[in-house]
Amino acid sequence: MQKSDYIYMITDNIMVYQINLPTELQGNNLNEHLNRYNDEYLKIIAGFNKNFLEHFLIISKGRNPQDFIEILKKMEKVSFMIGPTGNLSYLTSNQIQYILTQLGSLNLREIEEIKISKIADEQIEKEFGSSHDGSSALERQLSSAAFYLQSIGYSNQDIQELFNEVRQDPLKIDALFNLQPKEIYSMPEEIHPRSNPPSRSQPTSTTQSTSIENSQETQNAIDQHVQAVQHEISGERAKKVEEIMQSIKDHVKEHMNERYERVFRQIHPDRLNRAFKMLKETKRKSKRMSLYLEWFFCSHLLANIEVKVEHWQTSSAAGHGQTGVYTAGISFSRYDNIIRDFPDDKLTKVINISRKILQNPTKKAIQKLATDLVAETGFDEHLYFTD
Repeated sequence: MQKSDYIYMITDNIMVYQINLPTELQGNNLNEHLNRYNDEYLKIIAGFNKNFLEHFLIISKGRNPQDFIEILKKMEKVSFMIGPTGNLSYLTSNQIQYILTQLGSLNLREIEEIKISKIADEQIEKEFGSSHDGSSALERQLSSAAFYLQSIGYSNQDIQELFNEVRQDPLKIDALFNLQPKEIYSMPEEIHPRSNPPSRSQPTSTTQSTSIENSQETQNAIDQHVQAVQHEISGERAKKVEEIMQSIKDHVKEHMNERYERVFRQIHPDRLNRAFKMLKETKRKSKRMSLYLEWFFCSHLLANIEVKVEHWQTSSAAGHGQTGVYTAGISFSRYDNIIRDFPDDKLTKVINISRKILQNPTKKAIQKLATDLVAETGFDEHLYFTD
């Protein structure tokens, strides 16, 4: 690849990650800055994720590239450790940012997984506090508990309150590792209602918690998505779809409206058959019937919204336009067997979040919903080996 290709990929990634450039690198200054690096180091920079790319832009501005080569090599070495295939891929964004700030004090030869893992542990200790004796056994246990509690949905405030109890009674430390996971789902910030917040006096009955949000504004937005997914299918696939659709309609009867049918006919036959199996197991008058229909309807509409997806590292053998970012929809079909185990109120919440996202679709909101559904299972194998 040519030097200009790497520069194009870096600038495109800056846009995808929505990174705010330092004043010194705005406008044409960014291209001039990147052009001072040779191909070898531009290739490294082009493979950085958001944390690394943002850190590079901040610390490299105004510096001579020759003085910065050592740091780039350190960043590249760490990036492989915390990348999707690395042994430290579980580290949080805060831990990664902290590690990057500590690289200046390390020699390249010192950067090994054990060392980086210890630095990550330091960040947790700093975030959640420690006693005067930072090496105490209790504080080390609390550091481990902090990471565990974060992964099962507890907020920093929740964790601090739990830690205060344990510091008063250290015998409660074991109980931290046996707490029930908190509900993961929360409405992404960008789709929160910005006006007319619900009244505090508004009842919060069980009936309300299993009601699908159906405002005219949401319906209008969803109608636009329904129109966008229509495309012709033919041959063997069309025949399979017709057979399965007839079976679904015979079972669900009046629940199958025109909008549902139009979208269901676009679903791949394998997933459509899975939908039929789930619906067939459900009584027609059950609330569950409506929830399943709405899940397959909304999730297919979400999967048809194309977003930019980032590559982690670049390949020297790849041609221009095949690395850096690509455009694709996020498949929600892998989560069908997950939501099957959800109680009605939780499935309703997922559906209402999906409908809100369809009203104002953003990459961040769609990815957050997908990530939360993955977290619900602890990334189990059955995500990939479904019927």
